[in-house]
Amino acid sequence: ATRVCDVRKVNAAACGVALALLAGCAGSLQDLESETLLPEIDVVQVKENSDEALKLAQEAKLDVEVLNNKLTEIDNKLILLSEEISGVSIAKLEEIENRMALLIEAYKDLQAQISALEVLPRVRVKKKATFSPSSASGVLKTSSEYDSYHNALRVFNSRNYPQAIKLFTETLGRYKTGTYADNCQYWIGECHYALGDYASAIAAFKEVFSFARTSKADDAQLKMGLSYLKMGQYGTAKAELQKLIDRYPASEYVPRARKYLTEMK
Repeated sequence: ATRVCDVRKVNAAACGVALALLAGCAGSLQDLESETLLPEIDVVQVKENSDEALKLAQEAKLDVEVLNNKLTEIDNKLILLSEEISGVSIAKLEEIENRMALLIEAYKDLQAQISALEVLPRVRVKKKATFSPSSASGVLKTSSEYDSYHNALRVFNSRNYPQAIKLFTETLGRYKTGTYADNCQYWIGECHYALGDYASAIAAFKEVFSFARTSKADDAQLKMGLSYLKMGQYGTAKAELQKLIDRYPASEYVPRARKYLTEMK
């Protein structure tokens, strides 16, 4: 009987242990199930974040593509501009520079002409009380000289240089001591220069200095230097350009002369 009782106690103890183990396993399973739910929640959140990140990345990619297209467009424009600039030869740039100088000279001449015209009415009024044929002829001479000179200058500006030479020469022949005599001589030189006849241009420019108090001295000096430069006579060109700097230090052409001298070094 005692032995049976001991067996029962052992069995009871074993059952207790088994029940405890089962209870522990049940708890562990519940904990495990609870833990397996957490990753599922994180995956959903990560998926949502990934979708949003993908959307932003796609939008950013579109923005980058737009910017790249704009950069490509700008690069193409720069290439075209560079080709256009490289296509402009040094000779063309010099031609443009010369045309600008000629326009400035033409403007200065027109200003002088306007000033002369403003004087004409005052001359007529002043001489009205003591009118004489000689005074009238003086006014008419000034007016006719202006018209003749202006017509020659107009032809020059239209680039008809041979005809301009003819008209300037005719005006100079009729009004050798006139107001525009030195101007006519200067523009004859410019016509020859534009035609590429630099030797004739030099000869014409030299004649400008024969007119007392000419306003074209520095202009003629510059163009003499440039004419020699065109002819490849660099030593003489340097000497003539240096004369411009030395003799006419206040001339507007001094910076231009310095530039040419620097380029020839």
